Amino acid sequence: MALFSGPQVAEAFFTEVSVSYMQKKTSFDAFNTYSAESTTGSLSFYFLERLALEMSYTDGTSVKEERVSSAQQTTVQKTQVIGADLIWILADRKAVFQPYLKGGAAQITRKQTIKIENTLVETLAPDVAIAPSYGLGCRFAITETFGLKLSYDIWKTPIGGGATTDDNAIKAGLSWIF
Repeated sequence: MALFSGPQVAEAFFTEVSVSYMQKKTSFDAFNTYSAESTTGSLSFYFLERLALEMSYTDGTSVKEERVSSAQQTTVQKTQVIGADLIWILADRKAVFQPYLKGGAAQITRKQTIKIENTLVETLAPDVAIAPSYGLGCRFAITETFGLKLSYDIWKTPIGGGATTDDNAIKAGLSWIF
């Protein structure tokens, strides 16, 4: 009786935890401003050396102040994005510069509250959508386990009537590999 055995390949499985933060403020004049901030946490499971499954959670808030017919209107939007992406790393894991491409899907939940002259006018029902997502980024390895991570992410977000928009974010953060 013969026993057949294929070649044994050692696979490196490792996990990466990342956090990133984004903040923006734009002022058009004293009565018209826009500010936004978000925090993202992600957990990536690497396999086959250059592929990873990344699960992420983003919590963001944007505030738009504008003068409308001599009254000050404030629109506050809370956004949560839960995403799952497949990442393809374009360089060796030990390289200092590690560019990557990613694609997947995200559940986007948005809720808006509109106030005129600090009086609550309307809270819109939460809008929940599933959207395809894609992006690119790079990791700069500072040590073998710690690095800086930059990314540009895009979501094809439905906006009603069958139309979509490309929502996007530029993120910078830190990552740790275990």
